[in-house]
Amino acid sequence: MIINENDDQKSLPTNVIGSSVARSKRWLVAIVRICHEKKTSERLTKMGIENFLPIQQEVHQWSDRRKIVDRVLIPMMIFVHVDSHEQKEVLTLSSISRYMVLRG
Repeated sequence: MIINENDDQKSLPTNVIGSSVARSKRWLVAIVRICHEKKTSERLTKMGIENFLPIQQEVHQWSDRRKIVDRVLIPMMIFVHVDSHEQKEVLTLSSISRYMVLRG
């Protein structure tokens, strides 16, 4: 049986033939509006974008009760693991203003 290159391309789905390009992902720091870190992390997860928000649980005590509270360790920052295409999608959220960039 002889298979031509053209026959091989016709038998494969279109999303397998060269349309998907392997993109390298990297971790970036996104600047978030104050007190919007947890909600932004939830929205990024719903969008399918991997993210990391460092949170520590603390016990707060008042005169009448004790409560465990989640505290954001690095305020106004969230770590996102994105490729170049997802990097633009992250900035579409209104709570994210820009990425942190080190120059020099």
